[in-house]
Amino acid sequence: MNLHSDKEVQYKRLFDDNYRRLILHALRFVENEVEAEDIVADVFFELWKNLDALDLDGGIISYLYRAVSSKALNVLRHKNVAAVRIELLEAINERRMDFIAEDDLQRDVESAEIGLKMREAINELPDRCREVFVLSYINGLKNKEIADAMNVSVRTVEAQVYKALHFLRDKLRYLLALIVIFLGYLSK
Repeated sequence: MNLHSDKEVQYKRLFDDNYRRLILHALRFVENEVEAEDIVADVFFELWKNLDALDLDGGIISYLYRAVSSKALNVLRHKNVAAVRIELLEAINERRMDFIAEDDLQRDVESAEIGLKMREAINELPDRCREVFVLSYINGLKNKEIADAMNVSVRTVEAQVYKALHFLRDKLRYLLALIVIFLGYLSK
């Protein structure tokens, strides 16, 4: 067997072993599976184009996760997502990268599931309540800044934030134990 076909076999095995995990990783950044699949496919395509120049034995898994993260963040940038959210995701991703283990598919599934359930619950909020919550907790704006931007009183903003938190706490109560365990794992 020649060197090139040996690399092709290694590449196929690398693809088969990691494709689904990388999609789950991409779902931490983007909101739908089609985008996640496109991101992972692009990363593997770039890997394929440079197959002859790569060492598929050392550090390739970490490279794949970093490449998927970078490509997903670029997708978000092109969607004009708030810079604060991108910075937050980058910081969270750097922290996660310290804990990625090749054999920990369960944690990937749990993390993606928590993110999905949280996005679904946030999307169930009434429009104004969701807008205030996103501005406050995702974009990090202060209540006064939100009130000025939305032309409402600070008290209205506070009430909407309270309403959102109360709704989300009730809606996601069953996930609380899983989130506490997951966050405790990340802080180690």
